[in-house]
Amino acid sequence: MAKTKVSSTDLAWIFLKAMRSSDNCSPAISIAIVPSRGGWAVVTNKTRALRPGHAARIEQIQKQLREVYDLE
Repeated sequence: MAKTKVSSTDLAWIFLKAMRSSDNCSPAISIAIVPSRGGWAVVTNKTRALRPGHAARIEQIQKQLREVYDLE
């Protein structure tokens, strides 16, 4: 199945929407989508380390979205 091509800005919004759908997401979380060897990666602010489960949730969403989206 072909991946949908999106801009990093659009992918960041998709990612944030997925993050905010979980109950323990901090409203202050900031992310950026950057190109990487795996196609793209999520970079976050320090909020990732402050809340239990954030790192695992970020990795889970990143894995799910990598199967569907690729950067333009």
